[in-house]
Amino acid sequence: MKSPYGLGEVRPPSGSWEEIQFSELGHFEVVFAERHDDDLDVPDNVLRHVFNILEEQLLIASGLLEDIETFYFPTPSCYPGRAVEGEEHFAKGADVLTWFVSLFERLAVKWPELAKAHVTTWPVTEPFFFRKLRLYAFSKTAVFRADRVAEEVLSLEPNGFWDKNVTRELLFLLTDRWKEFSEEEQSLIIELILTDPYQLPYLSEEELLKEREVLAPRYARYLELQGCELKAIYSERLTAMIQRIPDWHDGWATSVVVSWGTRSGWVGTDEKTDLVLDLPLNKIIPKAKEELQREDYQFTRRRPFVGLIKENPRKALAALTIAAKNGDYPKEFWSPMIIELPAGIKPRLRRVFLNCIMRLPATTLIELRHVLSSWLAQNLVMTIEFDDGLAWAVYDHVVEGILGGGFNATESGFGEIFRNGEVIIQSRRTYEHAINGPVGKFAQALFQAIPGEEAKAGSLIPGSIKSRIESLFTAPGEGADHAIAITARNLNWLMFIDPDWTKERLIPILDFKHPAAEPAWNGYLHSDDIPRIAVAELIKPGFLNLIPWIKNLSWGKDFSVRASQWLGLMRMFHPEELCSPSGNEMRSILRSTTDEVRNRFISWLGLVGQKNESGWANYVIPLIREDWPKERQYRTTGSVKAWIGLLDDTGDNFPVVYDAVKTLLVPIETFDHQLYRFTREFGGEKPIAMLFPAATLDLMDRITPQRFTRPPYELQKILGLIEEKEPSLIKDSRYLRLIALVEKS
Repeated sequence: MKSPYGLGEVRPPSGSWEEIQFSELGHFEVVFAERHDDDLDVPDNVLRHVFNILEEQLLIASGLLEDIETFYFPTPSCYPGRAVEGEEHFAKGADVLTWFVSLFERLAVKWPELAKAHVTTWPVTEPFFFRKLRLYAFSKTAVFRADRVAEEVLSLEPNGFWDKNVTRELLFLLTDRWKEFSEEEQSLIIELILTDPYQLPYLSEEELLKEREVLAPRYARYLELQGCELKAIYSERLTAMIQRIPDWHDGWATSVVVSWGTRSGWVGTDEKTDLVLDLPLNKIIPKAKEELQREDYQFTRRRPFVGLIKENPRKALAALTIAAKNGDYPKEFWSPMIIELPAGIKPRLRRVFLNCIMRLPATTLIELRHVLSSWLAQNLVMTIEFDDGLAWAVYDHVVEGILGGGFNATESGFGEIFRNGEVIIQSRRTYEHAINGPVGKFAQALFQAIPGEEAKAGSLIPGSIKSRIESLFTAPGEGADHAIAITARNLNWLMFIDPDWTKERLIPILDFKHPAAEPAWNGYLHSDDIPRIAVAELIKPGFLNLIPWIKNLSWGKDFSVRASQWLGLMRMFHPEELCSPSGNEMRSILRSTTDEVRNRFISWLGLVGQKNESGWANYVIPLIREDWPKERQYRTTGSVKAWIGLLDDTGDNFPVVYDAVKTLLVPIETFDHQLYRFTREFGGEKPIAMLFPAATLDLMDRITPQRFTRPPYELQKILGLIEEKEPSLIKDSRYLRLIALVEKS
């Protein structure tokens, strides 16, 4: 384990737990046993034992790799001497797989039935090691019959069959055993290859359209070139597929199994303009297109047009204008023209550029929707300062053109989330989708364009901006949701500067019955501040029932945590306001949450107590005493651990906070690591057991069960500290019960 990369090395993550990426906590690696280049001799009499040990290590490593959210972990081929070009490089320690394969080969020869038994226990869908190893093992004729191999291959799920990490093992297996398969099995396998790419689970629809055109022909043609005879119907079908692929050559098929290794260096970008700088304007775009046809094995991409934009933006824009006269609006050049245009260009050229954007046809606007929407979000204010009329004309032209593209044009760039090859079903009506969608960015641009002098209490938003915001509320597809989510995030501020419009147009959307309530609430819950009193007064009925409503939504993050904390803040800091929850209402809110959300609420109460003057006495203790649910069902192992975590940060307030918490504690089996502060000095302060022995004894009596299933190490230490600090307590019945448990254990 190492420190996170970048700023994370010196700055801890600041988000809530559900927002923190695993990589923000640290850079984790799974360490394998290393042989240090020693060629260990494994005699036959210990072969099975060594094989079992390595197998177990691979299983453990696989689980650890999944735990640390590893998405890419290249491993060596099971065929190191077959179709390999160059030197292969893999994750540190992954070469243990090569050793494991060599031992399996010996096992398969000496004890084929034992080898078969091992393979049948390997996890079928495990992506790091055993998916590859299973396919390799099926190639052993002494271990598996051909009909069993065919059955296993045909039963593979799409994400396993088309996994590029096992392409070599799959195709080598098929070519090596093809003649052993029955005619029916051969037909089923080739049918699977020619049909199944249409179901690839790990590609977007756009990527799938491109990939499926060539992937199936590459696999099938490779088999054919290796002498695997196909029925005439399949051979003709394959020929027809290949004929539809421009510039096809059989090298595409033979290379599908080649392991090219990893060569030193990384792909860089060469923006030298020598290839285009002196060309006539009508020759620049064709030449730049030629350079885009870089072959995959080159380490440097030639992008002379990007260099031209930076060096001579006038000529680059002129070249695009010439191409436009012929109806050519290449996305690959307009995109960098918009993104890379130097900020310091002359006003005349900036005006020409803006007018060129005004002349882009709708089809090009739709192609450039993500680039143009990001550009507007970043540059609309500056463009308004340059030329107010032209800026709004450009904005309206771009928005009208993209919205005219319908549902697909307004989709967020935030794609589907996969976990272990499976799509995680999540709502797309969220703020995360909004900030990654063109309409969401249009809305962001509008809020940034509100003049500074207008952003005062009651100053009102300009009508021209309000009308454009309202227009986005009716955008097609996901667009309307994105505009509403962005707007709702600004609800507190909008109520401050334009309360009448906010009450009329936005507050009604937060009604759970409103069709756009979901994106509105998701956007509002992304706000940095708790609801303003003026907002809370209007949304209180819905706010009190927000947590049960959220449970029915498939958001990527559980906003019950934030909602409960907002309600808790209003209850603690504004108890006299009518918009704040009453004690009974707060209790009902806490009952409606999950155990996990309540436990996180407890941890958050600790922060309230620590960060506010008299925070424990004025805010936290009253809420615990008056509002916390007292029913037994809310006193769980998790809640007890959370309360102990809160208590160990109370400092001198420990006795009074404990007095409020103690009725909420119940015996739990495991608590050793929660009691660190009770037995050790921390930050120059003595252990809590030494500072407050009587309260600590009562705590331990309440949370300690009548019997243990394992030795209570921390309890023994705590009792020793209590005896040292307050010897009179050793006669207490609670102490006697606990010490008897320790001695019995």
